[in-house]
Amino acid sequence: MTDTKYGHLICTELKEEARQKDLALQGSDRMKEHVIWMDSEVIPGAMYSECVWFSPGFLDSPEEMRKREGLGAHTHPFDEVIGFFGTDLNDPYDLGGEIELWLEDEKFEMKNSFLAYVPAGMKHCPLKNIAQDRRMFHFTLGPGKEYTRQESAPTNTAKPEWDVKKHIVTGLKDDIATAPWSAGPKQAGNGKGGRLLYLDSEVVPGAFYVETVWVTPLPEGSADTVFPGGDPVEKHSHDFDEVIAFFGTDPDDIHDLCGEVELWLGGEKHIIDKSCMVFVPAGLEHCPLRFNRVDRPIFYFTAGPGSMYF
Repeated sequence: MTDTKYGHLICTELKEEARQKDLALQGSDRMKEHVIWMDSEVIPGAMYSECVWFSPGFLDSPEEMRKREGLGAHTHPFDEVIGFFGTDLNDPYDLGGEIELWLEDEKFEMKNSFLAYVPAGMKHCPLKNIAQDRRMFHFTLGPGKEYTRQESAPTNTAKPEWDVKKHIVTGLKDDIATAPWSAGPKQAGNGKGGRLLYLDSEVVPGAFYVETVWVTPLPEGSADTVFPGGDPVEKHSHDFDEVIAFFGTDPDDIHDLCGEVELWLGGEKHIIDKSCMVFVPAGLEHCPLRFNRVDRPIFYFTAGPGSMYF
């Protein structure tokens, strides 16, 4: 989408050099299907993010998986958020498996969809996929312009005393679920939007903002108008960079959005029908955002290094 002024900000494919970079860092994995890797080499100025589908059927027993090393312990010079999400839309908080994640020297065995906020310098991992019954969606992202890591914690600064269990979010607070400023869709064409997890500095002190949403098709012939009136997300801008991302759920074609999104960038209309990540530089007016068509569930998230969305 580079034939317009802002089309280059929309990434709909996994560039080969980015895929090779990821393989070099983390190794090949039969379960992993990489959809998008974004950084400042892919889109100039963009923050780092990796988005992956995990498929069941390739795991050994949970006992054997616990013996594996997994992704090793490391730190970053930038804040990071790690997310895993189940795909049972009747119970989206059920992860459909088990992820083992270490923050500092504390182990967490996660069986629910979650966001984990990892401040710069916090040692994290190993990360292991222990068990899996259904497909999972996974992303990591942070305001670093490229993915860099150190195998040990920095020694030149005093180490904060983190209460690491408070850095993991597995539910949505009532006041956030109904907040009018929240970035989730207020209507979704022939789909219905439902917020899943939300993170900012009020949820976890110091965290940057991330919001995750499932957009699901309405039953055929339904008269439900979802949230009538107005655009789902109206035109606005931020004083921080933002990422807007949409992912289809067809296991046979992970790049098919299974619908159509209309997104405006700087007064340009863009029609998107592929899974994608959109980098929105600070100050760029964007939206309206409309889900023109929703054929299958779409996973949608926004994130940016602001302490709060507004």
